[in-house]
Amino acid sequence: MNILNPKISTFLLLSYAVLIITLLNSCLKKQTASPIPNIQFNKFEAQKDTANLYIDFIDGDGDIGLLQSDTVPPNNYNCFITYIEKQKGKWVKRELPIDFNYRIPVINKSNKKKTLQGLIKIAIKPFYYDPYSKYDTIKYEMYIVDKALNKSNVITTPEFITP
Repeated sequence: MNILNPKISTFLLLSYAVLIITLLNSCLKKQTASPIPNIQFNKFEAQKDTANLYIDFIDGDGDIGLLQSDTVPPNNYNCFITYIEKQKGKWVKRELPIDFNYRIPVINKSNKKKTLQGLIKIAIKPFYYDPYSKYDTIKYEMYIVDKALNKSNVITTPEFITP
């Protein structure tokens, strides 16, 4: 009959307990995202002259969005879209009289820093394209900025044929 020393038994029991707690803790740890927003193109829906652009986002501290009272730069816009037109086979960034900067409203109204993930719909009005252009193929580059002025990654949409 093999009897373990009580000190060794206690040590083994504590070692197993620490191992199990460590394994459980690593499985239960909350996934945290970066406080710098990350965006991805989701889809684009055109209706005549207007369009809706959908982007997926994740933000680790949940501070995406502007209050109605946020009107002074740099917090007057938080979604920046660049219009790009295909001219004679080359992509050209264009400045248009139509403003392609937008305001995403506050999403996390609790003011608690928490990871937010979701879908943002951007209504591009009154025109999503230049109605006076002789070119019919466009795309957009865009990024968003959170309340702490962290700039997201820049994404490029697929190309679209305008009416």
